[in-house]
Amino acid sequence: MRHLLLGSVALLGLAAVSAQAADLPRRAAPPAPVYIAPIFTWTGFYVGLNAGYGFSGDRGVGISGSPLITNGQLAATVPFSLSPKRDGFIGGAQVGYNVQSGSLVYGVEVDFQGADIKGSANACAVGLGCGAVITNATNKLEWFGTLRGRLGVAFDRALIYATGGLALGGVRNSAHLNEFAGAGRQFDVRNNNTRAGWTLGAGVEYAISGNWSAKLEYLYYDLGRTSGVGIQTNPVNPAEFMTARFRNNGHIVRAGINYRFGGPAGPVVASY
Repeated sequence: MRHLLLGSVALLGLAAVSAQAADLPRRAAPPAPVYIAPIFTWTGFYVGLNAGYGFSGDRGVGISGSPLITNGQLAATVPFSLSPKRDGFIGGAQVGYNVQSGSLVYGVEVDFQGADIKGSANACAVGLGCGAVITNATNKLEWFGTLRGRLGVAFDRALIYATGGLALGGVRNSAHLNEFAGAGRQFDVRNNNTRAGWTLGAGVEYAISGNWSAKLEYLYYDLGRTSGVGIQTNPVNPAEFMTARFRNNGHIVRAGINYRFGGPAGPVVASY
Protein backbone atom coordinates (compact mmCIF):
# COMPACT_ATOMS: atom_id res chain seq x y z
CA MET A 1 0.00 0.00 0.00
CA ARG A 2 2.78 2.34 0.89
CA HIS A 3 4.46 1.70 -2.53
CA LEU A 4 1.26 2.40 -4.34
CA LEU A 5 0.89 5.67 -2.51
CA LEU A 6 4.46 6.75 -3.32
CA GLY A 7 3.97 5.89 -6.97
CA SER A 8 0.81 7.96 -7.15
CA VAL A 9 2.57 10.97 -5.59
CA ALA A 10 5.42 10.66 -8.10
CA LEU A 11 3.01 10.55 -11.04
CA LEU A 12 1.18 13.60 -9.75
CA GLY A 13 4.53 15.46 -9.45
CA LEU A 14 5.55 14.64 -13.02
CA ALA A 15 2.18 15.81 -14.32
CA ALA A 16 2.53 19.09 -12.45
CA VAL A 17 6.04 19.69 -13.83
CA SER A 18 4.85 18.90 -17.37
CA ALA A 19 1.96 21.34 -17.03
CA GLN A 20 4.27 24.09 -15.83
CA ALA A 21 6.68 23.45 -18.73
CA ALA A 22 3.81 23.66 -21.21
CA ASP A 23 2.88 27.06 -19.80
CA LEU A 24 6.42 28.49 -20.33
CA PRO A 25 6.87 30.75 -23.47
CA ARG A 26 8.57 29.00 -26.35
CA ARG A 27 11.64 30.56 -28.05
CA ALA A 28 10.79 31.71 -31.57
CA ALA A 29 12.82 30.38 -34.50
CA PRO A 30 15.26 32.95 -36.01
CA PRO A 31 13.87 34.78 -39.08
CA ALA A 32 15.17 33.85 -42.50
CA PRO A 33 17.77 36.31 -43.91
CA VAL A 34 16.38 38.96 -46.23
CA TYR A 35 18.27 39.62 -49.47
CA ILE A 36 18.08 43.16 -50.81
CA ALA A 37 18.53 43.70 -54.57
CA PRO A 38 21.99 44.97 -55.69
CA ILE A 39 22.38 48.75 -55.83
CA PHE A 40 23.49 49.78 -59.32
CA THR A 41 25.99 52.63 -59.74
CA TRP A 42 27.83 54.18 -62.69
CA THR A 43 30.76 55.21 -60.47
CA GLY A 44 34.14 53.75 -61.43
CA PHE A 45 36.70 53.27 -64.19
CA TYR A 46 35.84 51.73 -67.53
CA VAL A 47 37.54 50.73 -70.79
CA GLY A 48 36.00 49.85 -74.12
CA LEU A 49 35.99 49.73 -77.91
CA ASN A 50 34.08 51.75 -80.50
CA ALA A 51 33.41 51.76 -84.24
CA GLY A 52 31.40 54.02 -86.47
CA TYR A 53 30.99 56.25 -89.51
CA GLY A 54 32.31 59.75 -90.19
CA PHE A 55 31.01 62.15 -92.83
CA SER A 56 30.87 65.79 -93.93
CA GLY A 57 28.92 67.51 -96.69
CA ASP A 58 30.55 70.95 -96.31
CA ARG A 59 32.38 72.76 -99.07
CA GLY A 60 35.69 71.49 -97.83
CA VAL A 61 38.12 73.20 -100.24
CA GLY A 62 38.34 76.80 -101.42
CA ILE A 63 40.55 77.72 -104.40
CA SER A 64 41.78 81.26 -105.03
CA GLY A 65 44.62 82.98 -106.89
CA SER A 66 45.28 84.95 -110.05
CA PRO A 67 43.11 84.39 -113.19
CA LEU A 68 44.46 81.68 -115.44
CA ILE A 69 44.91 82.73 -119.07
CA THR A 70 44.69 80.30 -122.00
CA ASN A 71 45.40 81.77 -125.49
CA GLY A 72 44.37 85.21 -124.33
CA GLN A 73 41.01 83.99 -122.95
CA LEU A 74 39.96 83.74 -119.34
CA ALA A 75 40.03 80.01 -118.63
CA ALA A 76 38.84 80.05 -115.02
CA THR A 77 37.57 82.57 -112.55
CA VAL A 78 38.78 82.35 -108.97
CA PRO A 79 37.89 82.05 -106.18
CA PHE A 80 35.65 78.98 -106.30
CA SER A 81 34.87 76.05 -104.03
CA LEU A 82 34.98 72.29 -104.29
CA SER A 83 32.93 69.93 -102.14
CA PRO A 84 34.71 66.67 -101.44
CA LYS A 85 32.00 64.81 -99.54
CA ARG A 86 34.17 63.08 -97.03
CA ASP A 87 33.01 59.87 -95.42
CA GLY A 88 34.38 56.57 -94.17
CA PHE A 89 35.11 54.24 -91.27
CA ILE A 90 36.40 55.19 -87.83
CA GLY A 91 37.17 52.87 -84.91
CA GLY A 92 39.30 52.60 -81.78
CA ALA A 93 39.22 52.47 -77.98
CA GLN A 94 38.29 54.60 -74.99
CA VAL A 95 38.99 54.79 -71.25
CA GLY A 96 37.19 56.90 -68.67
CA TYR A 97 35.94 57.44 -65.15
CA ASN A 98 32.42 58.22 -63.88
CA VAL A 99 31.09 59.56 -60.58
CA GLN A 100 27.40 59.19 -59.72
CA SER A 101 25.69 61.46 -57.21
CA GLY A 102 22.00 60.75 -57.01
CA SER A 103 20.81 60.61 -60.61
CA LEU A 104 23.61 62.94 -61.80
CA VAL A 105 26.60 61.29 -63.49
CA TYR A 106 29.75 63.18 -64.45
CA GLY A 107 33.20 62.12 -65.57
CA VAL A 108 35.98 62.29 -68.13
CA GLU A 109 36.81 60.14 -71.18
CA VAL A 110 39.85 59.80 -73.46
CA ASP A 111 39.61 58.01 -76.80
CA PHE A 112 41.78 57.32 -79.86
CA GLN A 113 40.66 56.03 -83.26
CA GLY A 114 42.12 55.19 -86.60
CA ALA A 115 40.13 56.78 -89.42
CA ASP A 116 39.65 56.53 -93.16
CA ILE A 117 37.34 59.50 -93.69
CA LYS A 118 38.13 60.96 -97.10
CA GLY A 119 36.68 62.46 -100.24
CA SER A 120 37.70 64.08 -103.52
CA ALA A 121 36.13 66.43 -106.08
CA ASN A 122 36.93 67.74 -109.56
CA ALA A 123 36.10 70.98 -111.37
CA CYS A 124 36.60 72.00 -115.00
CA ALA A 125 36.96 75.46 -116.54
CA VAL A 126 33.56 76.74 -117.61
CA GLY A 127 33.25 76.97 -121.41
CA LEU A 128 36.57 75.32 -122.15
CA GLY A 129 35.92 71.81 -120.86
CA CYS A 130 38.17 69.47 -118.95
CA GLY A 131 40.69 69.43 -121.79
CA ALA A 132 41.71 72.95 -120.84
CA VAL A 133 41.71 73.38 -117.05
CA ILE A 134 40.94 70.78 -114.39
CA THR A 135 41.22 71.07 -110.62
CA ASN A 136 41.26 68.15 -108.23
CA ALA A 137 41.12 68.33 -104.42
CA THR A 138 41.13 65.74 -101.63
CA ASN A 139 40.37 65.85 -97.89
CA LYS A 140 41.30 63.03 -95.53
CA LEU A 141 41.21 62.38 -91.78
CA GLU A 142 43.67 59.58 -90.90
CA TRP A 143 43.32 59.43 -87.11
CA PHE A 144 41.25 61.11 -84.43
CA GLY A 145 41.36 61.45 -80.63
CA THR A 146 39.54 63.39 -77.93
CA LEU A 147 39.76 64.41 -74.27
CA ARG A 148 36.18 65.10 -73.18
CA GLY A 149 34.05 65.73 -70.14
CA ARG A 150 30.74 63.88 -69.77
CA LEU A 151 27.64 65.06 -67.88
CA GLY A 152 24.43 63.08 -67.80
CA VAL A 153 21.37 61.82 -65.99
CA ALA A 154 20.99 58.17 -64.98
CA PHE A 155 17.72 56.27 -65.02
CA ASP A 156 18.93 53.19 -63.14
CA ARG A 157 20.79 51.25 -65.86
CA ALA A 158 20.23 53.85 -68.60
CA LEU A 159 22.42 56.95 -68.94
CA ILE A 160 21.76 59.95 -71.20
CA TYR A 161 24.68 62.38 -71.44
CA ALA A 162 26.22 65.38 -73.19
CA THR A 163 29.95 65.48 -73.92
CA GLY A 164 32.55 67.91 -75.23
CA GLY A 165 36.18 68.92 -75.09
CA LEU A 166 39.50 68.83 -76.94
CA ALA A 167 39.90 67.06 -80.30
CA LEU A 168 43.08 66.09 -82.18
CA GLY A 169 43.39 64.66 -85.67
CA GLY A 170 45.81 63.83 -88.43
CA VAL A 171 44.73 65.44 -91.71
CA ARG A 172 46.05 64.92 -95.24
CA ASN A 173 44.87 67.44 -97.83
CA SER A 174 45.87 68.22 -101.39
CA ALA A 175 44.80 70.27 -104.40
CA HIS A 176 46.06 70.11 -107.98
CA LEU A 177 45.28 72.38 -110.93
CA ASN A 178 46.32 71.40 -114.45
CA GLU A 179 46.07 73.62 -117.53
CA PHE A 180 46.04 72.32 -121.11
CA ALA A 181 45.52 68.76 -119.82
CA GLY A 182 49.14 68.41 -118.74
CA ALA A 183 50.92 70.50 -121.36
CA GLY A 184 50.82 73.81 -119.51
CA ARG A 185 50.94 75.22 -116.02
CA GLN A 186 50.36 72.99 -113.02
CA PHE A 187 49.83 73.98 -109.39
CA ASP A 188 50.08 71.68 -106.39
CA VAL A 189 49.17 72.22 -102.73
CA ARG A 190 49.82 69.56 -100.13
CA ASN A 191 49.01 69.93 -96.47
CA ASN A 192 49.68 67.07 -94.03
CA ASN A 193 49.78 67.78 -90.31
CA THR A 194 48.28 67.23 -86.86
CA ARG A 195 45.46 69.59 -85.98
CA ALA A 196 43.91 70.55 -82.61
CA GLY A 197 40.33 71.69 -82.25
CA TRP A 198 37.13 70.95 -80.37
CA THR A 199 34.29 68.46 -80.31
CA LEU A 200 30.74 68.45 -78.95
CA GLY A 201 28.09 65.74 -78.87
CA ALA A 202 25.69 63.52 -76.95
CA GLY A 203 24.99 59.87 -76.33
CA VAL A 204 23.05 57.18 -74.53
CA GLU A 205 24.53 54.22 -72.63
CA TYR A 206 22.83 51.17 -71.13
CA ALA A 207 24.19 48.60 -68.67
CA ILE A 208 23.49 45.28 -70.34
CA SER A 209 24.60 42.69 -67.80
CA GLY A 210 27.11 42.54 -64.99
CA ASN A 211 29.85 45.07 -65.69
CA TRP A 212 29.17 45.44 -69.42
CA SER A 213 27.42 48.40 -71.03
CA ALA A 214 26.74 49.49 -74.62
CA LYS A 215 26.52 53.02 -75.98
CA LEU A 216 25.49 55.00 -79.07
CA GLU A 217 27.17 58.39 -79.53
CA TYR A 218 27.22 61.38 -81.89
CA LEU A 219 30.11 63.88 -82.13
CA TYR A 220 30.68 66.99 -84.20
CA TYR A 221 34.35 67.91 -84.55
CA ASP A 222 36.17 70.95 -85.91
CA LEU A 223 39.94 70.86 -86.38
CA GLY A 224 40.12 74.32 -87.95
CA ARG A 225 41.32 75.29 -91.42
CA THR A 226 44.60 74.69 -93.20
CA SER A 227 45.91 76.35 -96.35
CA GLY A 228 48.81 76.32 -98.80
CA VAL A 229 50.07 78.11 -101.90
CA GLY A 230 50.31 76.14 -105.11
CA ILE A 231 53.74 75.59 -106.63
CA GLN A 232 53.98 75.86 -110.41
CA THR A 233 55.64 72.63 -111.47
CA ASN A 234 55.75 73.76 -115.16
CA PRO A 235 56.03 77.57 -114.93
CA VAL A 236 54.94 79.76 -117.82
CA ASN A 237 54.03 82.92 -115.95
CA PRO A 238 55.73 83.03 -112.55
CA ALA A 239 53.30 85.74 -111.43
CA GLU A 240 50.40 83.31 -111.40
CA PHE A 241 49.61 81.46 -108.20
CA MET A 242 46.96 79.27 -106.60
CA THR A 243 45.96 79.10 -102.94
CA ALA A 244 43.91 76.25 -101.48
CA ARG A 245 42.12 76.40 -98.14
CA PHE A 246 40.84 73.23 -96.49
CA ARG A 247 38.16 72.77 -93.84
CA ASN A 248 38.79 69.93 -91.40
CA ASN A 249 35.45 69.25 -89.73
CA GLY A 250 32.70 66.68 -89.76
CA HIS A 251 30.29 64.39 -87.96
CA ILE A 252 30.84 61.02 -86.29
CA VAL A 253 28.20 58.47 -85.35
CA ARG A 254 29.55 55.45 -83.49
CA ALA A 255 28.59 52.54 -81.28
CA GLY A 256 30.70 51.21 -78.43
CA ILE A 257 30.93 48.71 -75.61
CA ASN A 258 32.46 49.34 -72.17
CA TYR A 259 33.63 47.16 -69.31
CA ARG A 260 33.21 48.90 -65.95
CA PHE A 261 35.47 48.00 -63.03
CA GLY A 262 33.55 47.63 -59.78
CA GLY A 263 30.06 47.70 -61.21
CA PRO A 264 26.95 47.36 -59.03
CA ALA A 265 27.22 46.61 -55.32
CA GLY A 266 26.67 43.03 -54.29
CA PRO A 267 23.56 41.73 -52.47
CA VAL A 268 22.97 43.11 -48.98
CA VAL A 269 21.98 40.52 -46.37
CA ALA A 270 19.84 41.85 -43.55
CA SER A 271 19.99 39.93 -40.22
CA TYR A 272 17.95 40.32 -37.07
